[in-house]
Amino acid sequence: MTIAKRFADYIHETAYADIPRDIHRFAKLCLLDWIGVTLGGAKEPVCDILLDMIDIAGGNPHATIIGKGVKTNMLFAALANGTMSHALDFDDTHKDAGIHPSVCLAPAAVAAAEYMKASGKDFITAFIIGFEIAARIGIAAGQSHYDHGWHATATIGRFSATASVAKLMGLFPEQIVNAFGLTGTQVGGLREVFGTMSKPFHAGKAAMDGILSVVLARRNFDSSHEIFEGRFGLKNVLSPKSENNNILDGLGTKYHIQNVAFKPYASALATHSTIQAIESMREKENFDAADVEALQIEFGPLPFSVVNRKNPQKILEGKFSVQHCAAIAIVKGRVGKEMFTESELNDPQIVAFRERVTVVLNETLPLFETIVTLRTKQGATFKQFIKESKGSPGFPLSFAEMKAKFMDLADSVIPTENAEKIVETIGTLQDLSDMNELIALCSPA
Repeated sequence: MTIAKRFADYIHETAYADIPRDIHRFAKLCLLDWIGVTLGGAKEPVCDILLDMIDIAGGNPHATIIGKGVKTNMLFAALANGTMSHALDFDDTHKDAGIHPSVCLAPAAVAAAEYMKASGKDFITAFIIGFEIAARIGIAAGQSHYDHGWHATATIGRFSATASVAKLMGLFPEQIVNAFGLTGTQVGGLREVFGTMSKPFHAGKAAMDGILSVVLARRNFDSSHEIFEGRFGLKNVLSPKSENNNILDGLGTKYHIQNVAFKPYASALATHSTIQAIESMREKENFDAADVEALQIEFGPLPFSVVNRKNPQKILEGKFSVQHCAAIAIVKGRVGKEMFTESELNDPQIVAFRERVTVVLNETLPLFETIVTLRTKQGATFKQFIKESKGSPGFPLSFAEMKAKFMDLADSVIPTENAEKIVETIGTLQDLSDMNELIALCSPA
């Protein structure tokens, strides 16, 4: 049996009652966080560009663009919502799979759920199924896939969109297999565009392509049945060095969604440990920027390759510059979502402090483990090792922190009473008869 066929059977056969209740909670948290970052992203310039395109192209009003009160077809709604939700780089992550899962999954599932008038139970089931499919593919693809230059969120995440929409639209196993083949042949997304609008566009395009694949397969548009393991399939073309053969182990009983991480800072995940270390040092040692002589950050190979950008030239590049994030944390005393602006990027104090930051490759450090060493002008040295940044599964945000993040993002876009109602509705999502009730709350007054 091919991998796609095994996935297809799992998607087709799994029901809400088959998924443990404690797993439902993670889907709800992902949805809450995703709506929040999408509302926040609705104010970004990339959103207006997409809305202009959608206005020109047109489309039947089947699905809502979050935070805008505009309806368009499912494809364009997923494209816009996916791009907006990744625009702030404030969305959830899954370290083992190397992806931002919800920004590809939720836009597609929400659009399909709105179109199909799906229930909350239907949505929870489809979301968890989509998450598990993408997490397994991402883990199987391995680090070599990302190291080769592929943006795994774009290449892997689109399969979550396909799986969830296939479930919501009731495809049969043979159709789901074809949908995976269609998704696989549309794979794209290169790390070269990090720091530009094209990175969040990856998420939107992945969500859009997932829906497109399902809609075509639903009409029996065929494709390869071995898109994952075939001679010219994903593994052999995009991840030839991967040796992970456990892609199907525990399918339906082991849930990777439990390892989702939520961000406390609106920047690349690899910068979080440094920000956290600086905040901790400042709290304990009570120094300011004028006292600091130098700051050294030690990274393993992955973060070193992603966030070592000493002189970012664009706002979005600043989110991928650990030097810039560290400078904001030292100079401003904290790192808020509103601080990634042209003003901060060119602030003389921040620009000057970036010169005092040195990033060192330490090949003994795995994944995102980080060592931060700060030396003061008075000769004191402070050193901190961060094994796991806040928001990770081992150091999770509390629900109060999750809600505060959501409210902060939502308050400037939709009425406060709507934001409160969204939190309440998601809390009892399993009782919702029609997802349209929730989605209607996501529009401005």
